[in-house]
Amino acid sequence: MRDSLLVIVLFFSFIACSEEDLPEGLYDYQVERLLTGGSAKTWDQVVGSTNCTDSLKLYFELVNDSVDISQINPGSACAFDDTLFLGRANASGFPDNNLFTDSLNFSDGDYWMIRRITSSLLQIEVYNNTSDYRYVE
Repeated sequence: MRDSLLVIVLFFSFIACSEEDLPEGLYDYQVERLLTGGSAKTWDQVVGSTNCTDSLKLYFELVNDSVDISQINPGSACAFDDTLFLGRANASGFPDNNLFTDSLNFSDGDYWMIRRITSSLLQIEVYNNTSDYRYVE
């Protein structure tokens, strides 16, 4: 009996340590609102340099039940910004209850994995590269 109790405690400890960074119980539409701040929001990639050529920004805009995503790149000599539309995506959800699963899904079959999201931090995996973004006002 004592050994069984020890195994159960170790099992639950292991499960607790292997949690994902996503807040529990978010719905797909809540993730979309976190990404867009309710209407439109710019996320700035955290880089180890102050050089503008290293900067990368993602712009998320809420459109009906989807999110338009654009990438903002510094232009020539950092004098202007160049915007590239990346696509329209939906946060993934389970069909029975719309709880968020793990990704942003584009209509062409591409997807981005969301590893962590709060109102001020976004960690995504884009084309197998982990990227951390912070909210910039």
